[in-house]
Parts: sequence; C-alpha cells; structure tokens
Amino acid sequence: MKKLLVVLNDLEGSGKSTLALTLSHFLKEHDVQNTLIISDESDVESGRKEEFWDIEDEIEMSHLIRVLDRHEVVIVDVASGAARNWGDFCESEELENVLAEMDVEMTLIIPEHLSERCHEEIIDLAEIFSDQADYVIAHLPLEARGSREEKWKGGAAAKAMNYLGALEISVPAINADLATALESSEKSLPEALCDMESLPRFLEVQVSEWQEQAVLACERAGDYLIPERFDGLVSAM
Repeated sequence: MKKLLVVLNDLEGSGKSTLALTLSHFLKEHDVQNTLIISDESDVESGRKEEFWDIEDEIEMSHLIRVLDRHEVVIVDVASGAARNWGDFCESEELENVLAEMDVEMTLIIPEHLSERCHEEIIDLAEIFSDQADYVIAHLPLEARGSREEKWKGGAAAKAMNYLGALEISVPAINADLATALESSEKSLPEALCDMESLPRFLEVQVSEWQEQAVLACERAGDYLIPERFDGLVSAM
C-alpha cells in the first residue's frame, strides 16, 4: 500500500517546508522511493527543483494519479493559505474513494508550535478532513509570533487530534551552533536542506547532525510514513 503524505497548516512560517524536506530525507534513509511536490511560488523563484503544483488555482487529478503510479510515497507540501483548496479538491474529486481504489493511504502531517493561531488552524483542519486520513502532529520548537502562546496538552487542538487518533512526534530544535552556522551562511534551514552538496563544511556538519536527530523523531511515525511491505517488497508494487 502506497502513501500520500500531505504537509499542511495555513499559518505562514509554521515549518511546513522543513518538515516536508525532513520526511523526504527520512524515506530515502529507509530506501523508500518518494517524490516531493511543492506548491509555493516563492520556492520556485528561489530555485527549488521539485515539481510545482498551483494548489490555489486547480489540481489535476491526472497529475496526482501519475505521480502515485510512479512512486511509493508522494509528499505534497501545501503552501500557506491553500489547505482549504486541498480540502475542496479532496471533496470534489472524492479523493478518499480514488485512493482506496489505488491502494493508497493519505496521512496529513501537521506542524505544530505553541501558538494560539497555529492551534486554531489545526482545529480547522480537523473539521475539514475529519476521518478522511491518518494524522501526524509534528511539534516544532518555534516561538509563537503574532499570537499568544498556548499550551498543547489539554487544549482544544490536542483534543481534536486525540479524537482523530493522531500520532505525535517532536522535531528537534535548532541549537545555537546550527543557528550560528545558518546565520553566517545567510541561509534558512529549508534552504540548507535543499542544497546540502554545496554547503560549506561547517554548515554541512551542523545540518547533518540535525537531520540525524530528525530522522530518529520520524521513526516513531514509521507506520504512517512508510508503505507496508511484505517479504521485503512494497505491497503496492
């Protein structure tokens, strides 16, 4: 059974790109063939080479079927502001039924940090997608900006995700050494993750160490991320 991993949270700067790139690296570490779809025009303008879909305009079902046919796992990084467009696409195309016929499971990967606005978005996503997918909440240690800080445990967002059976993982923080290396190279973490081969050695070491910790965090969600295998083969192949 193949996997469709959809990374979404309409709050800008919530960590979607970092998370999507981390998932792709995690799958490669497990020898799982995957492709990453981007949907933010600014990523294209910055030189990202992944396939681009304009989710806010229109998604072609034929495009989705094509990439699902060719890959074990498809990761879709839904741009900020386009989560509801993806929800509309799922509803209008009856995606749940299409994926069932193709033997594909959809998992929503939702970045979370201790922000009231972030939690409001998570509650909205729970209402939009309900039981159409599996859920993974990825806790990122980011500061709450433009919104008051809100605890996760016991909050409305946590209760909504618990009701839907979401699995929780914790993404490692950017430590002081990595932050300094990124700043001196004038790169963000997603930019560094996209261009590991050309990074200066001091930054490559720091990013690689962070990646190793992130891979360990993703291991907890392996059943949600890695296609089910039988006798060493992916079941959908």
